[in-house]
Amino acid sequence: MVQKRPRLSREPSTELSYDNTTRKGLQSLARTVSPPLTIKKRRGDVYEEEKSATAAVEAGEKDVADQLTFWSTHLLVALRPQTPGVPRLNHREWIELYERNAGSLKGCHYVVHQHDHPIAGTHYDLRLQCNPTSSISFAIMYGLPGDPNSRRVNRNATETRVHCLWNHLIETASHSTGSMLIWDTGEFEVLPHSEEENGNSTAGDSEDEPEQGRAKPNEQERLRAAFQRRKIKLRLHGTKLPSCYTLALRLTRDNYRGEQPKKPSRRRRRQGPGIRKVQGSDGDSQESSTDDRRPPKRGLSSLSRLSSPPAFPHTKSDATDEDTQADAAAAAVASDGEDEAIRANNAYTGATNDIGSIHQRKWFLSVDRRKSGFIRRTAQSASGFVETIWTRRSAEGDLADGVVGSATGFDRFVVGGRETEHSVVTGRLASEILADEGVVGFVPRGHWRAITE
Repeated sequence: MVQKRPRLSREPSTELSYDNTTRKGLQSLARTVSPPLTIKKRRGDVYEEEKSATAAVEAGEKDVADQLTFWSTHLLVALRPQTPGVPRLNHREWIELYERNAGSLKGCHYVVHQHDHPIAGTHYDLRLQCNPTSSISFAIMYGLPGDPNSRRVNRNATETRVHCLWNHLIETASHSTGSMLIWDTGEFEVLPHSEEENGNSTAGDSEDEPEQGRAKPNEQERLRAAFQRRKIKLRLHGTKLPSCYTLALRLTRDNYRGEQPKKPSRRRRRQGPGIRKVQGSDGDSQESSTDDRRPPKRGLSSLSRLSSPPAFPHTKSDATDEDTQADAAAAAVASDGEDEAIRANNAYTGATNDIGSIHQRKWFLSVDRRKSGFIRRTAQSASGFVETIWTRRSAEGDLADGVVGSATGFDRFVVGGRETEHSVVTGRLASEILADEGVVGFVPRGHWRAITE
């Protein structure tokens, strides 16, 4: 006769009591990944991450004399074989593109970074060179729109910190910041916002304006003037984006403010495994234990940073709509280690905010369908309703539409996110960048999907 084992009670035991040291010791035996996570060093109650060389440079913890040489060397080693149908920029051309614009008053370099942050989730950062050494930055939740007939052709673009221009070269990964890859890069062109502006000689934005005793304004001056008008029209000449791809950015009236946001009164900081500390404005703090095997909760900010990209907190734990997620991707709540000058000037160390960028202002971004080569037509659907359809303009133009030119629109494209989007420089996926940087067991944020409707 087989004797049955006594049934274990699920009630919590009142006889055993573990302190934080014992609890962390037990948790270290129940790791879900191998080798262990790279968060090893501990100072007091805060764990510090052992970053790779590229992650340390990107975070401002390590200085290098020549940023271009440093990043080009690392990215050259990480090159993947050419995949048919995946746009790639030749490595030598990528270097020449940066050298042509860096340090120049006429520089017009841009980059679109795919940033898969563990807290803010996957988003896309559009950075535009605004002076010889710096660029303004906008966080876009779902990437750039690529379907002129989409029901969600518009995006929220939220201002973040002004970056150093060498940040355009970054591809790296770490546990605290996730992965960053160069989705596209090239040069931008600022277009007149309206036909009236195109004919106005005082606007200084006409492409065909004759010289009348003064030099034609360069793209940095055009960008500065459009930024002050709160209406920007950009044509991006990149590798992945199609020809004549044109964006329109407009600052909503609700965001007409000229002062930087104040330092938050309450901060939540990410701690190491087993400890979470919540600190209020009065300086009091409380500790609570957490399970080492669980991913960090959404309300925790990343480690203290002095450089780009900002440490994005997620202010609402279960946000799924575009507005709230854009806020989470763009908000850079000040941590204990952040420099006051960075917050006051909205510019990272080494960058210059001479364009008047204000942190966390929301812009309205959309694709300019006419400037991109589309014309609007009406058609009757099978159900009898009259629909408006944007179709590609013929090479000869369309006199009925009042627009003549060689722009012919582009094929529909969809930004697929971290699972499908490759780097235009190295050809890597986000997962491959994590592997190259030795980041094991990274837990990405979910609830992100491509806009296909």
